[in-house]
Amino acid sequence: MDSSNGKKNVEEDRLSSLPDDLIYKILAFIGIEYVVQTSVLSSRWRFIWTSMPYLNFSREKIYHPHKFSKFITHFFSSRNNQTKVSSVKLSFHGEDNQDVDVFVQQIMEYAFSHNIQQLNVACLFDKYGVEFPHFLSSSQSLKHLSVTKEHVSATPYLRTYVVKAPSTWEFPALTTLYLHDVHLCCDETTDKCIDLFSKCPNLKSLTIKSCYMGVKVLSICLPLLSNLTLESIRGGVKVFNIVSPQLKNLTMKSDSQYYPRYARDRQYRISAPDLVFLLYRGYDHLQLYTNGFLSLEKADICVSSPKDAHEVLHLLPQLHNVKSLTLNLEIVEKLGSLFFVCTHFTLKIFVQQLSSSVELMSHPPSPFANLRSLKIYPTSEHSRVEKHKSGKMSAELKRYLLDASPSAIVTMISREDVRTMKNTRLAQNLTTRLMALLQRVRSDIETIMAKIYEQRKAQVDKVIVADWNVHWCWQILSERIEKREEKPSGVISKLNEILKLLRTLPASNRATIQPSISTLWAEADIVMNLMTDLMKMYFDEKRRHLSVCCHELATTL
Repeated sequence: MDSSNGKKNVEEDRLSSLPDDLIYKILAFIGIEYVVQTSVLSSRWRFIWTSMPYLNFSREKIYHPHKFSKFITHFFSSRNNQTKVSSVKLSFHGEDNQDVDVFVQQIMEYAFSHNIQQLNVACLFDKYGVEFPHFLSSSQSLKHLSVTKEHVSATPYLRTYVVKAPSTWEFPALTTLYLHDVHLCCDETTDKCIDLFSKCPNLKSLTIKSCYMGVKVLSICLPLLSNLTLESIRGGVKVFNIVSPQLKNLTMKSDSQYYPRYARDRQYRISAPDLVFLLYRGYDHLQLYTNGFLSLEKADICVSSPKDAHEVLHLLPQLHNVKSLTLNLEIVEKLGSLFFVCTHFTLKIFVQQLSSSVELMSHPPSPFANLRSLKIYPTSEHSRVEKHKSGKMSAELKRYLLDASPSAIVTMISREDVRTMKNTRLAQNLTTRLMALLQRVRSDIETIMAKIYEQRKAQVDKVIVADWNVHWCWQILSERIEKREEKPSGVISKLNEILKLLRTLPASNRATIQPSISTLWAEADIVMNLMTDLMKMYFDEKRRHLSVCCHELATTL
């Protein structure tokens, strides 16, 4: 067939035929230096870079900051100033270098002067305390702002960079704000109770994650806020004052187990009548003060080390409208201990004072009239309470949680269930890894055996050479196996480990992984047989070589 019929002589340039708006979005994923270099492709691409609305200044390492600063100056001076700047992505090393500060400020000033709407900033740093430009605190056009830190240090938790914010941030158009690993400082004129975001009236989504806050009371009073995440907040914050009439989703997580001086005894004062979803993860109890969550549908509360059952008992009635409630088992055990003590104390008083027994024996009524689903799960495989109380829900506690919603579906996951799921996943992972190893070894053996058969066929009369080749192939195989992550001795160890895990699993879990286990046993059997065949082949060659040598020696004497 003629080659001209099989393919076109000139390939169609489909990328160049795309509209400019789509090309801009594609080029937004690469650095601006590479975008400029596309100008040499053709006349179609010559001026594309001058009208880019999406500017990506991401650099893992700036080896020559002075040259890069000159490039930035030339880029902005040659750019079409009539074109708006929709978004800027900027990442840079936080080095103590004046040239770095210069080009960062160049980019920021240009972006803000061209009514930027989206700004993503990431600092790659290897020193402490990199300051961010002060004029970040104000913009009339910015709608989406993300400020994050990317670790390059071996000890990232000791590092941060600083955004020195004034008493408030002024972003009247801002709708989304994401702050991760940022140190927010106040100036000397501010007190220890500020509302950083009071001049962001249109903010709808706010995330503050792993940030250090230099205030004691953090106020978040935003009329349009619908999503709020407060995670691993460090610093001296003792009170979170949240007033958001349109707040729908609230997530609060703390790392007080790892940062004990932070997040202990914090208070959350919340006014959010339209709240639909509440999630709390913390080491200590949640001190929640609200005027009621009238629209609450789902709540997930996890206190991994509840100290005071009365605090938990104070918290739950504030969630009375919830439809789906998730609690960790440690909370249930702590409440169970409280109800156990109350019941036995009341019984003792009842014997002594029969006249007041009815009043004393009454328990608090169930607050959950709309509950449809209750899920209880452990955060730890090991219980911190007495063994006879561990993982159990007393009748008194069950009445408190479910009396007002008797038809609610209850799902209770025990610690034994957690251990079973963990061991099942571990057995599956070990099986997968061991299967991959056996398949690689099998492939190596089959390849080497094929080479040996070929050499035997080609060198029938060259006994010594063939013997050397077999020996060489066997050495190659042994070295390959020894260099693997799992040595042959480790294969048996892994098999025994899998068997040990299988013995801990109930029959239903064993049945789910039985097909893969059977396949593993079959593969292991094949590999062992292949290794045996190869070893037999090697020693047969040795014995044949010895017989030939003995025969030649006998005939020469």
